[in-house]
Amino acid sequence: MATGRPDDDTLRAWVGLLMTYRIVIPQLEADMVEQHGLPLTWFDVLNRLDQAPDGRLRMRDLEEQLVFMNSGITRLVDRIEAAGFVRRERADDDRRGVYIAITEAGHAKIDEAFPDHARSIEEHFGRHLDPRDAKALQRATAKILGHEADLHPNHGSRLPS
Repeated sequence: MATGRPDDDTLRAWVGLLMTYRIVIPQLEADMVEQHGLPLTWFDVLNRLDQAPDGRLRMRDLEEQLVFMNSGITRLVDRIEAAGFVRRERADDDRRGVYIAITEAGHAKIDEAFPDHARSIEEHFGRHLDPRDAKALQRATAKILGHEADLHPNHGSRLPS
């Protein structure tokens, strides 16, 4: 475990990461709401379920995978379910267990929204990075997270050409 104060470069990197998040996320949110009527939290849920085996996850597994969630998963899923994008399914192996499953409408919505979201990421974030910067940032975040495989936001089928 590291002790002491981080060096100035590490502190600058940390503050830069926080400020980038603070500026870019509201821009991505505004684009998603304007173009598709989806808050980023909804997009995050639909994207995770779209990638999940059989298009479903247990509530606790979904919550662990979400990027834009800090509380209120049950209410969030209630709202997305009311819109028809997900449904709850009882777990066969556990009477108390519940899966959250993406519906056909949810698949259609993520198929519609993902290419525009990728363009928004490029506009507000990617265009500021050259390929070496992007690779270095990807390597650094993978080291911090301790893995690389889970960093891919989607299987690539929806990326605009």
